[in-house]
Amino acid sequence: MLHFTKHILLLFTLLGCNGAWASLEFNYNCRKAYENVTALRFSKANQFIEAEKKNNPNNKLTILSENYRDCMEIILDENKAQLSKFIKQKDVRLNALAKESELSPYYLYAQAEVNMQWAFAHIKTGEYLNGVLEINRAYKMLTKNVKKFPNFIPQYKSLGLLHSLIGVVPDEYKWAVNILGFSGSLSQGNNELQLFYNAAFKDTLNQCYQTEATLMLGIIQLNFFPDERSLNKITAQINEQKQLNPVLSFIYADICMHNGNSAEALNHLIKNKYAENTFFKFHYLNYLIGMAKLYHLDDDAHLYLEAYVNEFKGATFVKAAYLKLAYHYLLHQNTEKYKYYIKQIQIHGNETTDEDKAAQKEAKSNIAPNLYLLKSRLLFDGGFYSDSYTSLIRANKEDFKTTKEQLEFIYRLGRIQHKKENFNKAIYYYQMALKNGASYPYYFAANAALNLGLIYEELENNTKAKFYFVQCLKMKDHEYQRSIDQKAKAGLKRLEH
Repeated sequence: MLHFTKHILLLFTLLGCNGAWASLEFNYNCRKAYENVTALRFSKANQFIEAEKKNNPNNKLTILSENYRDCMEIILDENKAQLSKFIKQKDVRLNALAKESELSPYYLYAQAEVNMQWAFAHIKTGEYLNGVLEINRAYKMLTKNVKKFPNFIPQYKSLGLLHSLIGVVPDEYKWAVNILGFSGSLSQGNNELQLFYNAAFKDTLNQCYQTEATLMLGIIQLNFFPDERSLNKITAQINEQKQLNPVLSFIYADICMHNGNSAEALNHLIKNKYAENTFFKFHYLNYLIGMAKLYHLDDDAHLYLEAYVNEFKGATFVKAAYLKLAYHYLLHQNTEKYKYYIKQIQIHGNETTDEDKAAQKEAKSNIAPNLYLLKSRLLFDGGFYSDSYTSLIRANKEDFKTTKEQLEFIYRLGRIQHKKENFNKAIYYYQMALKNGASYPYYFAANAALNLGLIYEELENNTKAKFYFVQCLKMKDHEYQRSIDQKAKAGLKRLEH
C-alpha cells in the first residue's frame, strides 16, 4: 500500500508541474518550508516560503507553512496578543485555498490543516469554544477528503490524532462528541498515526513530516499505549536522525523520563542545547531539564526551573514549576525559599493541567510534604528505584503521622516493586493502597487500581485487568483524575481488541 501511495503522490506532483493544479503544488520549497517549521527553524522556513512565492507566486500551499509557523509561535509562547495579530490572516488564507481546484487532494486537506492549527492555538490560549469549532470544521473536511482520496497519506496525521482523542474523551464531554458527529477509536487513531509515521521514514515525498510524525505517534503511544518496546523504537529512530531539533528532543526526553531513564533524558537535553538564533525558543525544555535534575537531587536544578518561570510568559506548568522549586529548596533545608515559592504558586499560572491543579491544591493546604516520601518520590520518578526504596526504609513508622503519609508509603512500595518487576509484591501493596485509600481524595488508590490493571494486562489476565481498570474509573474527585481516567479507559479499549 505504501509503495502504491508513493506512486500516487508522485503522480500528483507530476500533474501539478504540468498545470493540472499548479496552484496547489507541494513541491521542494513547500516541503522544506514545512519541514523547517515543524523543527522550529522559522527563519530557515521563511527563506523557502519566500523563494516559492518568488518562483511560483500562484502556489497557495505556502499557506500550510505560513499558518503553521504563526500558530506554533502562539502555542509555544501562549501569547494572546500574537493570536489577535495573526488570526487576521486566517480567513484570507482559507479564502485563497477555497478558490483552488477541488480535484486536488490538498484542496480540503490544506483547509482542514489551517483549521486544526488554529484549533490548538485557541485551546492553548484558553479559548476552548473556538478551538472545538475549528476542530469540527477540520474533522468534516478530513472525513470527506479521505473518502475521495483514501491513499493520500498526509491526512492520516490529523485524522489519527483526532480519532485517538475521540476514543478517550472524558464521559462528561461525550454528549458534545455525539452532537458534533465525531466517531473514532484509540486503536483506529494509533493505526493511522503508525501509517503516517512509516510513510514519513520510507517515502521521499513524505520525509518533511518526520518530526511531526514522531511527535504525534510518540505522544499517543506514551499516554495510551505504554509499551516500553514501542517507545524505545521511537527513541532509537530519533537517535538515527542526522539533524535533531527541540521538538525531537522534547519527545525523546519525555519518553526517557516516562521509562524511568531521567539520566539519559538529562544527558540528551544538556548535550543538545539549541541556539535561539537558529530555533524558536521552546521554554518547556528548561522545565524538563529542571525536573530531570531535581530527580537526580542536583544542586543546580533550581537554575532551569527559575529560567522557565522567569522567561516563559504563558501559564501552563508554571504552578508545577514553582512547586518543584519549592521542593528543591525544602530538600536543601532552605525553608524560607520553600515558603516563598509555595506562595508564588497561588499567584502565577493557571490550573489547565493536572500537574498545575495538584500544585495549587498543595499550596492551599499549607502542609509541607514528608521529606522521606518526597525524596523517595523524586528518586522514583528519575528511575532510581533502589535509592527510592532506601529513602523509605530509612524512616520509622512514627515518621508517617497522617493518613495521607501512611497511604503514600504503602503506594510507593507498590510502585517500586512494580518497576522492579516483582509483580506479586507490587500487587500486594497496590491492593492494600486501594483498599485503604479508596474513600480519600488522594490519587494513590486510583493509580494503584490503574497499575493493577496494567500488571494483569501484561500477565495476559484480561479479566482481572478489566476489573481493576473499571475500579479505577469508579473512583471520583481525586487528584490527577483526568489523566488517570484517560489511561484506564485506554486500557479498557486495548482489551477490546
